[in-house]
Amino acid sequence: MSDFQRDNDWQRLVRDEVLAPGFYGSYATDGRYVFIDKGRLASTLQKRFAVDTIVQGRDGAALCIEEKIVRWPGYEYRAYALETESCTKPGFESDGWMRYGQADYLLYAFMRPDRLDVHLIDFPKLQAWFGLNEDRFERFGPLPTFNRSAGRKVPISEVKAAVPFWTRAVYPDPTSPHFDELFPRVAA
Repeated sequence: MSDFQRDNDWQRLVRDEVLAPGFYGSYATDGRYVFIDKGRLASTLQKRFAVDTIVQGRDGAALCIEEKIVRWPGYEYRAYALETESCTKPGFESDGWMRYGQADYLLYAFMRPDRLDVHLIDFPKLQAWFGLNEDRFERFGPLPTFNRSAGRKVPISEVKAAVPFWTRAVYPDPTSPHFDELFPRVAA
């Protein structure tokens, strides 16, 4: 199994067992949300538009969300990793989700020992602000991954000051089947 697949499986587990009931189930109108995992259009929505989940908003609008879930450890999270280049391999270069994404919101979740700290960011406004300020931020990558992605480390404090932004702590259900695996410090 590749590192990407292992990370993707972990993110889906966190999404399904913590984010879905604790965040989407609470905030989507009548709990209506769809994960874009499988189906003919799923790959297109993910790869062309950076959409992982669609939720129904209060006014009936379909809101598209790009998700990033960051593993523990790393308790003092200070920056977002905003991907500007999805692939940097010669002959295969491609833009990252900060360039091509069309989602309404970027959901950045940071794993803590006992919860997820969820940041919901207005994605079009983040893209516009980032486009004007990108050169100010430290580059990261190319990463030692298959695609060798790259981007910028952007301080959370600067995003909070510039872009509409909401936060929420989401606590796991201790009866979920993978609770001990996802939150070993709490389960002990």
